[in-house]
Amino acid sequence: MTLLRAACAGMVFLAACASTNKSAVPEPRASASTAPRVEVVEYGFHPKDPVRVGWGDRGMMAFLELLRGPQGQRIAWRRVGPCCGAGVPTELEVFEVTYDGLAAPVSLYLDPNTAGAVHAPNGFNLQGLASRPEVEQEETPRVIEL
Repeated sequence: MTLLRAACAGMVFLAACASTNKSAVPEPRASASTAPRVEVVEYGFHPKDPVRVGWGDRGMMAFLELLRGPQGQRIAWRRVGPCCGAGVPTELEVFEVTYDGLAAPVSLYLDPNTAGAVHAPNGFNLQGLASRPEVEQEETPRVIEL
């Protein structure tokens, strides 16, 4: 009889643990006023993430020569001048850039003093910049015999 009671108690215990009823109180949603605001910074369009061309004026001019619109349109640009200071570790240059079909000119932030991986900002392409062809490598043995 005790064995039967122990078995029944074990079954009840297992049934209670395996219950899928999640009747917990749902977490309150964060309202727009209490949620932290996240600032979206787009590459090249904000001083916090400039195009790091390096090479000074020559680097900036080379980048602007390669920069094209999304269908390959040549761009027109105007140097606005130096930018920023507080919160930005290096002096940036601001360029107003446009191309045929663009509704309004956009400001691009270039860093002439720091070189980095350069790619086209959103809505632009870089002419002649393609991935490098893979170099054929000799097959190296995976196991080295000693």
